[in-house]
Amino acid sequence: MSTVSNQMRDAGAILPAVDAVTNYRALAVEFVSTAVGVVLLALFVSMSMNSMSFGVVATGVVLLLAFAGAGFNGAGVVLMDEATGAPKRSFVDALLAGAFAFVKAIAVLLLAGLGALLIVLAIALLLWICKIPGVGPALFFLVFPLGVVTVGVMWIAFAFVLAPIAGPAIWSGESIGATLARVMMVIRKRLLGVLVRGCVLFLLLMVTAMVLWMVAFTGTAITGAMSLGIVGVNLDLSSVMSLFGGGNEFGGGSARRGMRPGMRAPGAGASGGYGVAMLISIGLIVAAVGTLLSLVLKKGWCLIYLQTARDLDVTAVEAEMQAKLAQVRAQANAARERMQQQARAPRPAAGDAPANPGRGAPTGGGPA
Repeated sequence: MSTVSNQMRDAGAILPAVDAVTNYRALAVEFVSTAVGVVLLALFVSMSMNSMSFGVVATGVVLLLAFAGAGFNGAGVVLMDEATGAPKRSFVDALLAGAFAFVKAIAVLLLAGLGALLIVLAIALLLWICKIPGVGPALFFLVFPLGVVTVGVMWIAFAFVLAPIAGPAIWSGESIGATLARVMMVIRKRLLGVLVRGCVLFLLLMVTAMVLWMVAFTGTAITGAMSLGIVGVNLDLSSVMSLFGGGNEFGGGSARRGMRPGMRAPGAGASGGYGVAMLISIGLIVAAVGTLLSLVLKKGWCLIYLQTARDLDVTAVEAEMQAKLAQVRAQANAARERMQQQARAPRPAAGDAPANPGRGAPTGGGPA
């Protein structure tokens, strides 16, 4: 049996990733954390409508990203514990572990991006060398296919290898250096296996998404129609925006102008309250479906990591990376010391005579 056939046969082990939809602890960690971030963003946006400050909105966005990132990685930690049979963590412990994992993930992403930038610059330098007259076309004949293969593998590594390997490695407690070394080892030795499993996970996500969204759409359509007929829901956007201080911009203020005292604006009262409740409920349903799909994705990453990368010995690669990093640090320290020595070197004052007078300078004792 060929290598591709073996990988296809073993890729069926990714199918249990769909069981992640029943992990309520991971669902709670990611959903609650993201919901807190959304509420904070809404509060800061409401504050910005009064102060007209972009910094207030930026603060809300940063808080949303921080809470969402911590929840995403906290759910990954819970799923990784489940996949490895580790003891279950409490909600707070999982969220704290997710926050630390989020910081590590940012560092890994930045270092990987820096490495990719260096590779692109190296290829650009080789292409620039190909401009040499005479031998340029011959060099380009060699450099072009090398660049094509290098950039293609780099893109595949970012799209299909970095997240499925680096994420679970961080969730299992690996350091930043060990995580990068494991990613490099997978690219060198087991790239095909990760690609095949990634394709199977993508198909599994498509089927799961189709089922979940079908449940959400059909349930919303039928229950929404019944609610409109029985409860009398009035879907007024100004009622929702008024919760955030923005009702006037969406017609709430214009609807109230010119009305006699005691009259209610359209959408006010119980009917408007039902509309707000319905819209918020639809938002929660959409968020829940997105969170369930995120859990399936992360559980698939954990299974891919356990099947392809957990047993790799990355000691030598990590030591090589640390040696190169130490060399770069030594060179940077040496360059900084040279700059400091040049800055401390004494400089002649503006009125001091030069140490070696010019050859054209006049000398004393000449004829009067």
